[in-house]
Parts: sequence; structure tokens; C-alpha cells
Amino acid sequence: KMKLWKQLLAATLVLNLSTSSAFTPSCLKLPSKNLVRNAPYLGQQSAVSQKSPRPSIHDLRASLESSVGWIGRPGSSMQVPEPRMAEMRMSQLGRINIDGAEIQYDYLPGDGPVVFYLPALNQTRHGAKANAVKTWCRRNGRSFLVADYFGTGKSDGEYKDATITRWAKDAAALIDWLKKEHEHDGVIIVGAGVGGWVMLHTAQWRKDSIVGLVGVAADPDFTETLVWPALEDSVKAEIENKGLAVITWAGKPYTVTKALFDDGRKMQVLNKGPNSIPITCPVRLIQGLGDEEIPPERALELSDCLLSRDVVITYVKYGKHALEDYEDDFRRIYFAVEDIERQVVRQNWLRNMNRPV
Repeated sequence: KMKLWKQLLAATLVLNLSTSSAFTPSCLKLPSKNLVRNAPYLGQQSAVSQKSPRPSIHDLRASLESSVGWIGRPGSSMQVPEPRMAEMRMSQLGRINIDGAEIQYDYLPGDGPVVFYLPALNQTRHGAKANAVKTWCRRNGRSFLVADYFGTGKSDGEYKDATITRWAKDAAALIDWLKKEHEHDGVIIVGAGVGGWVMLHTAQWRKDSIVGLVGVAADPDFTETLVWPALEDSVKAEIENKGLAVITWAGKPYTVTKALFDDGRKMQVLNKGPNSIPITCPVRLIQGLGDEEIPPERALELSDCLLSRDVVITYVKYGKHALEDYEDDFRRIYFAVEDIERQVVRQNWLRNMNRPV
């Protein structure tokens, strides 16, 4: 009996040491609960039990969409079982002829709706925001499109001939190309700076294809209401005589042209009063309160002119015009795209509920 009591006391001591101290030697630690639970009884054969693999987030999303039916984003023909595989997808570089000019584009296939990014003034398709949105789309299995404007980057054309009208028509042609070649019906346009102006006209010309708009420091009418009144007479004369000039705006050099100013007067959208812009899709506007190029109130003016009731403005304290200084600046774009998709899901669900059986 004394021997049994000593063994029991020693076992109790080992148990207390293994559970109370983080520095218990491995030789004194008791087996884990899983091992104890799965340990065979004496005289019983041990059975090797294997756990079922944990489903990935893509599998869970696929099972959910298959169970309730797709009402927001169409299913992708590409199988992307893991995020790492999604990051390996390569974009397709190409050129499309639009009105006699070859436009360079960068297309990433994936789930719809397509995130179509329109760059800011004097920027190419390789800007910080464009690259960030493209990377986010790649990691999440989404489709993405960006192109160099006519007269910029690797696209054909002379910059002095570039206008808001030309850029908007090219964007509309690219949306038609997406629908014809890749069977994409839904497009979310993300427009930065002048891209926000271009997207307003493109959305009016392709209403059936646009499911939402995201404006990042969108500056419609900036040529007529902001830049031209602030220019000196000598600079205005240079633009009229030579067709272009390099100006300094908010400490940054910009190349502006006579064609851009002349066309901008005809393409204004904020001078027709409330609800004058016939866009009814969800719109998300992101604007920095520290914007050095356009007044922050421009987002309020644009919201007032939009016919859509689903317009949300996000103001960023101390945010500059570029809105690309911090990772949070990019995340706001991602959240805006996801928010639009949620609204599309909700609208489609309500439409299906009201549909007669």
C-alpha cells in the first residue's frame, strides 16, 4: 500500500508541475487531450483517426452561392481554390483599336463585376492606386481592367488632342469590348481625379453595364471652374497660341492643352442643378479634407447633382488629393467596391422577391 501511495503522489506532483509551469520539461509533460482522448484502451486495437481538411474561404463562398443562388456577383469559370493560386494569375496586356488609335490596356480575368480603373490627369495605368486595386483584385479572384488614356503612356495619339470626350468614348468602347470578348455584363468604375469626371459621362452612355461608381477625389469641371480662372493672362495666351502649356497647380507640374479646356466647357456636369446627372446606380465618393487641388466641397456638389439616392461620401481628415499616402487610403477603395456589391446583392434579392411566381 505504501508503494502504491508513493506512485500516486508522484503522479499528482508531475500533473501539477506540467499544468502550472510554462517551463516544464517535455519529458514530464502529460500527453495532450487529443492524444489522451484518442488513446486506445488496454487490449484494444488503436484506430488512426484523420480529421477532414478544413475548407478554404473560396470553397465556403462557392457552397454558399450554390445554395442560395447568385444574386450579386456571377460565378467565375476559373477555379481558384486557394488565395495563393489567385495571386499567381497573370494579367493580359493588349491593344485595342478605337477610332483609329491603339489603346493599351491591362486586363485581369476573374469574377465579375469588372473593376475598371480610370487614372488621374497626366498619369498612366501604372499609378499607385491602379497597382493597389489590381493587386487586391488578383488576391480576391476579381476581374480588373485599366488602360492608358489616348495620348498618354503606351497608347497612340497626341496629348494635345486628348479631351474628356475622347477619354470617355474610349472607356465606353472598352466596356463594350469586355461584354463582347469576355461576357462581362457588370462594371464598377473607379475614377481618380479627372477619371472621376470621365466615369460620369461613361456611366451615362453605358447605363446597362454600370453597376456602381467609386470617385477618388473626383474633380469634374475642374478645367473651367478651378484652373482657367486662376491662370495668368500670359499663360492663357500661351495655351491659345501654342495649344498647350505646363502649369504649376498646388505645387505640381501639369501639362494642360487648349483642346482640354475647350472640350471641358462643353462636358461640364455640375452646372445644371440638383439631380441633373441621370445616374441611378450606387455611387461612393472618397474625398480628402486636406485636398490641395480641389475644394472638399466638390464632393457635396457632385452628390447634389446626381440623380441616384444611394450616394455615400467618405471624408478623410488631412487626406491629400492623391489619397495614396497610406494603406488605409487604398482600403477605402476596396471597401467602397465591396459596399457597392452588397447593395447590388440587396437590390437583386428584392427584385427576385417581388418577381411573380
